[in-house]
Amino acid sequence: MTKSKVSPDKIHLQGVRILKSHFEVSGIDEQQEISTFSMGFKSESGFDINENQQLFRLYIKIKGLNDKEEYVGVSGEYHIEFYFYIENLTDFVHREEGAEENDFSISQELGATIAGIAYSTSRGIILDRTQATDFSGFLLPVINPNHLLLEDSFSDL
Repeated sequence: MTKSKVSPDKIHLQGVRILKSHFEVSGIDEQQEISTFSMGFKSESGFDINENQQLFRLYIKIKGLNDKEEYVGVSGEYHIEFYFYIENLTDFVHREEGAEENDFSISQELGATIAGIAYSTSRGIILDRTQATDFSGFLLPVINPNHLLLEDSFSDL
């Protein structure tokens, strides 16, 4: 694998598909004020190296908390799929000598770039979809996109 720099002009977001957009208010007899939020996420990727394509799925859970950081019965869950065409994808693919065709890794730099694009796009989607809910004005926090590749805090919520 040649050390290539990620070129934004060679990355094309071809589509976005919202697989799940769920908002729920449960077990609340009276409205409780949301003071803060907890959030969990995980991601998955799939590649078609021959076609220079990447599928990136992002799963996000959000829970509303009161000022004592207790769950107030308001939650949201979003599953969003992103389709990318990366002109020079093969520049970021690494295969060990003698490895099978599907046995490869992708550079951390490209992975973080794709994760960052997907996450920032999700921020706008979720902000828009929560406008008329108890999460009104909720904006996903800014995070290091590498965390999307390395962590799975989705099942913790």
